[in-house]
Amino acid sequence: MRSAWGSTSRSGLLPKVLAAFVAALAIASLATTLVETRLTRQQIEQQAITLFGEAGEVLDARLSTEAVRTNQLMSTVSQQLFAEPAGTARDPDDLARRALSVVRTTDPDLELVGVVETGTGQVRTLGLPSRKGVAPPAPEAVLEVARRATSSQRIVPLEGGGHGLVYVLSVERLGAEPRLLVAGFPLNAVAARRYLEQTGVDQVELVVDGAVVARSGGAEGTSPGVEPAGEWQRTRETQQLADGQLVRYVALGAERPWDTPAAIGLISEDPLATLDGALARTRIAMLVLLLVVGGGLALALAQLFTRPLVRLTATATAIAGGDLDRSFDVERSDEIGRLADALERMRRGLRAQLMVIRRQAHALQDAARRVVAVQDAERQRIAQDLHDGIQQQLVVLRMQVGAARRELEAEPDHLDAVTQRLNVSIDHLLDQLRSTGQQLFPAILRDRGLGPALFSLAARIELPVDPTFDPDPLPRLDSEVESNAYFLVSEAVLNAVKHAQASRISIEVRMDTEHLYVHVDDDGVGFDPHGTGHRGGLLHMRDRVQALGGVLDVTSAAGEGTRVDATFPLAGRSGSVVGALQVEQDGGDPTVEIDLLRQPQLPEDRVGVLLDGPVGDGQLPGDGRVPPA
Repeated sequence: MRSAWGSTSRSGLLPKVLAAFVAALAIASLATTLVETRLTRQQIEQQAITLFGEAGEVLDARLSTEAVRTNQLMSTVSQQLFAEPAGTARDPDDLARRALSVVRTTDPDLELVGVVETGTGQVRTLGLPSRKGVAPPAPEAVLEVARRATSSQRIVPLEGGGHGLVYVLSVERLGAEPRLLVAGFPLNAVAARRYLEQTGVDQVELVVDGAVVARSGGAEGTSPGVEPAGEWQRTRETQQLADGQLVRYVALGAERPWDTPAAIGLISEDPLATLDGALARTRIAMLVLLLVVGGGLALALAQLFTRPLVRLTATATAIAGGDLDRSFDVERSDEIGRLADALERMRRGLRAQLMVIRRQAHALQDAARRVVAVQDAERQRIAQDLHDGIQQQLVVLRMQVGAARRELEAEPDHLDAVTQRLNVSIDHLLDQLRSTGQQLFPAILRDRGLGPALFSLAARIELPVDPTFDPDPLPRLDSEVESNAYFLVSEAVLNAVKHAQASRISIEVRMDTEHLYVHVDDDGVGFDPHGTGHRGGLLHMRDRVQALGGVLDVTSAAGEGTRVDATFPLAGRSGSVVGALQVEQDGGDPTVEIDLLRQPQLPEDRVGVLLDGPVGDGQLPGDGRVPPA
């Protein structure tokens, strides 16, 4: 058995309900994802900026702490050397060398050491090991720095190029003139990597006076003219670069004598990019999972709602194919249940009507067979009457004509006698023709209508017949109504004469705006209308009435006579035997009409040609106007 999905086409209800549910779920999920993405991105950006700013603040504080610590160390060592007992040799260079040795030993990162003479600006290392030396500053700059007794942190040029970060201490008591003790390290890739380790960012660049002098991932030096990653003067502020990176600069130098503005640039990949990508993949996975789970639930719910409709559709299809025993057995109290109840009532009504139609069709087939049989019997009777009666009379008349010619040839004076004999034969033949034509279709019925035809019928019957009409005289009616009503009365009267042993027959015909009512009553011996004998006449009369959509009722009992009641509709026939069989329908079902094709008119034979021709005193009716018997 195919599943509900397999039995449902693309235009069915299940795909539409499922598609609508999935579309609504997808739209809601997409809208929620967009809002959540925007809010999350804003929060991540703010958090990244905050965290990156904290890294810059930590480095700034670390630089300040190192400067204070180194300056205090240099000051302390110098003070200790000055506090030596009196009489100790006080060689300025030796004191300076001893002080710088202690400072360098205490902090191994201080690679640069030396003494700057204030008068000349000359820088001497005093035999201490140093990878590079400080470039000699201008004397006036040295004097400006020397006037300050406190130590300071400065960015100064180095011999052979480059810059270094040095801690400067002005010491007046180490010689005849003030001298500057210098200790520091070059601003190169090593220093950049050291800052990188301290901050944990992705990259560190050292910027001096707007040029990058070193990067954490590069060699000892950098190419001249390399631009900083961001605006290096904007310190204490996190900047968003075009490639998505974040940068924050921490100030080092300043605009003052023997100092150069500089900054340490902390560069890191925007955590939003990687996190946003991961979140995007997570969102896509969640969206797919939501659609799969939601789609599965939607399919289950859609099948739950549409399964009764699929069953109703299958039942309706089976019923349309002719299986009227299938029932709409959906037990629900909602709209689908009410629909199933309505369809079930419709199925029962349709089944009842089709049963009536089947009975009507069978009755119609039986009636058609009886009509054909009656037509054949009537043709045989007419042919037999023509052969035994009129044909024999014509043969006799022909023989009489031959004998008359021979007699007149022999006896010319016998003309009157011969003519008289021929007139008698011709009159007898005309009487037989009139009788035969009257049996086929009375001319008075065609010319003057039902009332005069019934009076003519009553006049030909040997028993007393009392015809009454309401209204009197009867108006002209449809030719089929008149002919069938006439032959119905004729059949009933002839049956009463032949079988009922009646002494009186009454005929009553009345009409209103919609029906013609015919009643034939006799005082004969009666019979059982439901018995098996003598059924041909009753069936013939019933077929006539039903052919016009009327109703026939025959009432009779032994010793009580017989009453035939027939009702003919005047507003037009309903089509077939429906009118007669309508009484079999119960439950107030609407009338079911069956359109039947008429039998093609039988071709005329020699009898028709004979009857259609003029025969002396008037035109006899042709067989083309004779209704089926």
